[in-house]
Amino acid sequence: MKQNVPLVRNFSALEPYQEAYTLACSLETEGQGCWLTVSRTKAPDDPADTARTWVPAPEEECGRLLQFLYENSVQPELWQDAISCWYPQTEQAENLREGGASCEL
Repeated sequence: MKQNVPLVRNFSALEPYQEAYTLACSLETEGQGCWLTVSRTKAPDDPADTARTWVPAPEEECGRLLQFLYENSVQPELWQDAISCWYPQTEQAENLREGGASCEL
């Protein structure tokens, strides 16, 4: 597995709308695809909110997708939805990895 350097953004507090936080996005290549990961940390002592998704695409395509997600500051809660719009097969792959069933009509 090859891991690239994470892309990191620091966001300032905007009272009362937003707390300060750090968003880190990373890519790890493995076999015929990549793992894309996002992590949001609000304070050093707080646990990070993390989302990780398998994308069955070449490393170059995964890199472009990661850059898009990073530049648009896609949060962990929306990570899977945003990636599924680009690669609908990722949702099916995640369901199978989690032991769910996949069905196409």
